Amino acid sequence: MTAKIIAIDGPSASGKGTVASRVAAALGWDYLDSGALYRLTALYARQKQTEWTDEEGVARLAAELPVEFVGQTVLLDGADVSQEIRSEAVGMGASAVAQLPAVRAALLQRQRDFQTAKGLVADGRDMGSVVFPDAVLKVFLTASAEIRAQRRAKQLGLPCAARSHRCAACPMPNCWIPRKWVSTKR
Repeated sequence: MTAKIIAIDGPSASGKGTVASRVAAALGWDYLDSGALYRLTALYARQKQTEWTDEEGVARLAAELPVEFVGQTVLLDGADVSQEIRSEAVGMGASAVAQLPAVRAALLQRQRDFQTAKGLVADGRDMGSVVFPDAVLKVFLTASAEIRAQRRAKQLGLPCAARSHRCAACPMPNCWIPRKWVSTKR
C-alpha cells in the first residue's frame, strides 16, 4: 500500500508551511511542520541549560521531547510555546541543532510517527529524500530572494531591513528590503 504522504521541501521562507497546511486542510489530512520540532528541540535545550553544540545532550533531549500539538497551539512540557518557537533566537538555535547528526537521527523516527492512515502533508528539510522517501508526492517549493525576505520579515513582525528599495506587492505597510536582495532580471 502506498503511503498517503505529501512531502514539501524547499528553502526557508519559500512558503512551504503555508502551502502544506492549506493542502492538508483541503484534503482533511494531518500536517507536520518538521521545523517546529527542531525549534522545540532548541528551546527545550535552552530551558534545560544544554548548549546547542552539545550533540549528545541535545539528541537526548530531542528523543524525549515532551511536545503536543493541539490545533494551532504547540505545547512543550505542558506550556504554550507557540509564539516563542517562532522567535529569531530560537530559529537560530534550530539551525544550530539541525546540523547535529545525532539530533537529526533522534527526530527522524518522531517525524515518521506523525504518519496516520488519514494521510499526512509534511514540510521541512529532507522530507521527500530522507524522512518520507516513499511519499506519494514530493514537492520542492522555491521563491525569489525578494519574496523570501518579505515573508521572513512579516513572520518576525519587522519591516524588511534597509530602505534602499521599496518592496513590490508587499502586504506590509512601509516594507523595504535591501537592493542587493532584489533581482532586476525578469
